[in-house]
Amino acid sequence: ETPDQETVQKMLKVLKPMPVVHYDGVPFPAFMPFRLKGAENAVKDIIDLQTRETDIMICTYAKSGTHWIYEIISLLVQNTTELTKDPKSKAMLEAMMTPQDIDNIPNPRILDSHLHIRHLPRKLVADKCKIVHVVRNPKDVCVSYFYHQQKDLFTRFEGTWDEFVEQWFSEKDIPYGTWYNYELDIERVEKDNPGLIYTCYYEQLKKNPIGEIKKLSAYLGTNCTDETIEGIAKVTSFDNMHKN
Repeated sequence: ETPDQETVQKMLKVLKPMPVVHYDGVPFPAFMPFRLKGAENAVKDIIDLQTRETDIMICTYAKSGTHWIYEIISLLVQNTTELTKDPKSKAMLEAMMTPQDIDNIPNPRILDSHLHIRHLPRKLVADKCKIVHVVRNPKDVCVSYFYHQQKDLFTRFEGTWDEFVEQWFSEKDIPYGTWYNYELDIERVEKDNPGLIYTCYYEQLKKNPIGEIKKLSAYLGTNCTDETIEGIAKVTSFDNMHKN
């Protein structure tokens, strides 16, 4: 029986780190669904998830700007420049205990995941959902991920930098496996489905936020004015995001 959210929150408070769980050649973080249901069942629930034509799916490898792009998309969809109070984790598929967890999110739902694209809902392609993919320089990803894993509630990596890099390249025990295999999977889907996936680059978004947000707005079909887009670029700047 799947525990309710109150029970899950109580469990999280006393949660102990544990090794990643493996399935289909990929190591997964030991989030609650993976601990309680097992990796195969947790992934199957995500693959079978009923998507909606209005869904927006954010696909990023870990530490590639997921929270950043989530905030930008939220503002574009709502046509506002006020940062959301909702955490992106509420719509993170691998943290979903049951499909009902995200059923009540109003359209358009903004979903996010670090899962390989073959483990995402199979209906994403059939429903022609909007898929936003962010790519970040893998060297920066690796450094950021190393520091993240040291304090991560679910793993708390205690090895050295050299040990982390070795595991990261070996697809061994670092959640989600290597950046390279993740990006290769997306690249294959992009080739088979031209125009389905919108890919943007972390570094370009940082260098030219107004221009990149304007292109993202066009892909999503939002009706934001240039003034609103400039406001969104301002409130989602690094300094402002850090402050908030």
